[in-house]
Amino acid sequence: MKHENIEIFAELNCSVIRGTLRAQDLIPAFLDVIKDIPENLSPTPAVPSYALEDDSSEWWNEDACLHLLHETLMDLLNLYAPEGYYFGSHSGNSSDFGYWPLGEQEY
Repeated sequence: MKHENIEIFAELNCSVIRGTLRAQDLIPAFLDVIKDIPENLSPTPAVPSYALEDDSSEWWNEDACLHLLHETLMDLLNLYAPEGYYFGSHSGNSSDFGYWPLGEQEY
């Protein structure tokens, strides 16, 4: 179900982040895209403040981090994708994340 009137902070057909698959790079960039979603939908509390301040923290290697990245954030960002777009990696580069036209989606 798409949520109406939620502003995403990303240009369409343009990278949000690229050249990395590190959770400590991806999660903050992904959270920035949805920084104004209502608190009850925000996954921000799931990221410990100590981890946000230290990209070498062990939290970045824990299952909770991977779950947040792959199960929560990717789904949430895709949920807010504008009509005709998906959020994910670019079909030509698996480390290039953004909102891409559905016709370019890789399966």
